[in-house]
Amino acid sequence: MGNGQSSSSSQPADGRAGYVDPEEQARRDRQDKQFGEAMNSNGVRVYQQRAAEDAKVNAAAAGGGFNMDVAAMKALLPEWQGVADKLFKARQLARALPTLRKPADDSASTLQKTAADQHASAYSASLEQQYTYAKSYADKLKEAVDKYEKQDHANTDGMNRQG
Repeated sequence: MGNGQSSSSSQPADGRAGYVDPEEQARRDRQDKQFGEAMNSNGVRVYQQRAAEDAKVNAAAAGGGFNMDVAAMKALLPEWQGVADKLFKARQLARALPTLRKPADDSASTLQKTAADQHASAYSASLEQQYTYAKSYADKLKEAVDKYEKQDHANTDGMNRQG
């Protein structure tokens, strides 16, 4: 329409830069709303997917997966405690390795001592990691046995009270 008015509005287009007539503005607002909803639905989908994955993991951890009976845990506990004890002693012995003197006062002995010290350091670090793992595993087994026995005792007491 060549009279300077928008096709559906009675307000004249005044020719200023950036002027958007109400019809165009409404169309843009609808688009912005649609884009916002689409973006939000994508975000919601991602969070729903994460929640579903978390639920699967939690269900498996809560009993849907691997189970070990208390007798098996009790049988393993002393073995893991024994492993942890042996690694504890090995750690103590390994700490003495860097204090050993080189066999002679020559360059070959110095190089050998340097290499031996580096090996001793790596060995000590490895023993530390193994000990930490074994001790933690033994502690977790003990906690699980204690928890099971406590629950079993509570269940027995409950049954006895009900007759």
